Amino acid sequence: MTEFVPHGYISVHEAVNRLGRELFPEAWTGEEYEARSGLISEEEWLKITDLAPARGGGAPGSAPLRTPIAASAATAPHRTGDPSSSSYQAEYRARKRYEDTCDRLRAKLEAGDLEAAILDPFTGNLHRASITLWRRFDADRMIEKERARIPHSLNSGSLVVKKFPVRSQPGGPLPTSRIGEVIDALRGELATESLTRPQQKDFIRKRFPNYRVTERQFDKIFQEVPVPTGRPKKSYKKV
Repeated sequence: MTEFVPHGYISVHEAVNRLGRELFPEAWTGEEYEARSGLISEEEWLKITDLAPARGGGAPGSAPLRTPIAASAATAPHRTGDPSSSSYQAEYRARKRYEDTCDRLRAKLEAGDLEAAILDPFTGNLHRASITLWRRFDADRMIEKERARIPHSLNSGSLVVKKFPVRSQPGGPLPTSRIGEVIDALRGELATESLTRPQQKDFIRKRFPNYRVTERQFDKIFQEVPVPTGRPKKSYKKV
């Protein structure tokens, strides 16, 4: 039996689905919440497996033989499965979409763009969730569990979000003729700013608000603008 949702509100699950369809119109399936947490990307896995084992153990003056942490991590299977498989990476991307969308929901609630309430299952009262609730360290967990502490009570209630309209998607997909323009704009931004992939997507959407960039187009753009590997060198260090 599903939990009751008061009139004028929707469940957190539905709120995430609505925002997910806005953020990832081509990729969102609605099943992202089932993807496991703690998975790693293929790039992260390659960094682990490419680590060279430490020297020593036999050569004169070398340290005693030991099993390097890096070497054992590179040869042992990852605790979450096989990161090199396509199904694993599909699940990783689904989880990433889910987390990015939950982050967007939290940001909208904290900014006051959306409103949430806590339903007391014992009295039926609705308690408006304050903005400060979304600044707490456990806000992400509350969104994922869809539950929060009832004000002035030791009990918890279900989180619900005030119903909001689904924003229509702008225009059609970005024209192929303008992808080069997007790549140039992103390269220019990355010349002065260090952005993660989700931040790069937000930059592109804000820079080209009249178009809907599909996930396939993002993949094509990111192939031309790879993320720099390694940590940037500090200027005060000697070469």
